[in-house]
Amino acid sequence: MTDEKSAFLFIDDAVIESLDNVIKGVVPAKKVSPKPLIEKDQAWEEEWLIGSYINVMYDDDENIFKMWYGVGRKLSDERGDQADGLAYAVSQDGIHWEKPVLNLFEDGGSKENNLVFPFFRWGAGTGVMKDPIETDPAKRYKMLFMFQSGDMIFAGIVQPVCVAYSADGIHWDVPRHWLNPVIPEGSDTHLVAYWDAKIHRYVVYLRGRPNVRIICMAESDDFENWTPRQIIVAPDELDPPQDHEFYGMSSLAYRDLRIGFLSVFHTLYEGWIAQNQIEDWMPAWMNQMDVQLTYSKDGRTWHRAGNREPILLWGPQGSYDCGSVYPPHAPFVLGEEIWVYHGGSNDLHGEPPRGGEETQRGINLAKIEKDRLVCLKTDAQGVVTTVPLNIDPHALWINADASDGSLQVELVDPFDRVVPGFGRDDCIPFSGNETEYQIQWKGAPQDADGSKAGGLEQKMVSQMRGGLKVKVYLDRAKLFALYAS
Repeated sequence: MTDEKSAFLFIDDAVIESLDNVIKGVVPAKKVSPKPLIEKDQAWEEEWLIGSYINVMYDDDENIFKMWYGVGRKLSDERGDQADGLAYAVSQDGIHWEKPVLNLFEDGGSKENNLVFPFFRWGAGTGVMKDPIETDPAKRYKMLFMFQSGDMIFAGIVQPVCVAYSADGIHWDVPRHWLNPVIPEGSDTHLVAYWDAKIHRYVVYLRGRPNVRIICMAESDDFENWTPRQIIVAPDELDPPQDHEFYGMSSLAYRDLRIGFLSVFHTLYEGWIAQNQIEDWMPAWMNQMDVQLTYSKDGRTWHRAGNREPILLWGPQGSYDCGSVYPPHAPFVLGEEIWVYHGGSNDLHGEPPRGGEETQRGINLAKIEKDRLVCLKTDAQGVVTTVPLNIDPHALWINADASDGSLQVELVDPFDRVVPGFGRDDCIPFSGNETEYQIQWKGAPQDADGSKAGGLEQKMVSQMRGGLKVKVYLDRAKLFALYAS
């Protein structure tokens, strides 16, 4: 974000003094297409499964979008018996993707495919990052991957986490000399790893042990020696019983926060369903997956956001993604938007489509407009009051959607006295939908030049640049942010 204005968002409560008939919420990210941008369209993909464990970045050095995405191949009809590899695609615009023939790994008797990493049994969850601080060109790209063999199952070993390096993101080197596995205790979800500039360490998100669906994190100074995992996000008493399975999480640095995209698996009695089947009378959400928001100020202590409403939704009945959506390794900011590539399927988690349709899978893109992560909203009339902020009344902007109603602003001092000329009735109502709208006042304040006001009023206006609360009157509207310069 290159905006020089001060931004006041409502992801946490730092700038909120009170809410009257207003609640926090989320406006779901907008998918760019009702159909996937990437699906099976090459001869070599005929037996592949795609649509999960997505790694996407915009490479500023090469001015191109790059994607590494998980592909699966069934080994037998037994539940979960699958091998997984990693494929590669590129795009000039992020919408139209090319799958280059790389001739690196044989699959189905031919190397004519876009694989950059071979198939391993239970090798899902591979995470790829481009390291912004690496000085060794051979390690510019970093990968964490998992696998499991039949012998490992016999020994009770669950998908140990291993490391690989690459100079170009295509040709990967797996270190020898007994370095791997770097996390022997393993995991069973997308291995989301990144360099955290705030804590000056590498971070990876993992499952709990033994394979408990909570979000843990480990840290490293060198991407090879990792600290024991610590729990950072887990279900609590505010989560309904069907929302107690946190499948995985990705995140991005955004302004002064870290924003997490939490994958929630909605289910009850999963073991029973696995042995039987989903029946028609069961709730529509049974075994579906969507994505909620979390946030952290320091990268280590995490909180839920947006009243736990989903930021990324499964599609409508009959769509290719009506069963589940999966967040990417890392959403990213491009221009003033957050781009969220994601996998989708009409399959339920571990179960076929509920209506008996043929399985569909693919990769799509959803976008979040500037700062539109968490909103303050009401379907009626309500008031938002901020803490005192350092603002100029003539340089105040809002990010809001009042297209179905209206919004007005009022400025008060720390003792809730209205600043002359900046009351609710002095504000021209806003009834649009804009990410940056400058508040308009009906006239210059009575005492702007000090000629008509004295005493208390004159003193209040002379101190306008510090310690003013903003009261926002919402009428069927959503407020996402305030800006001041």
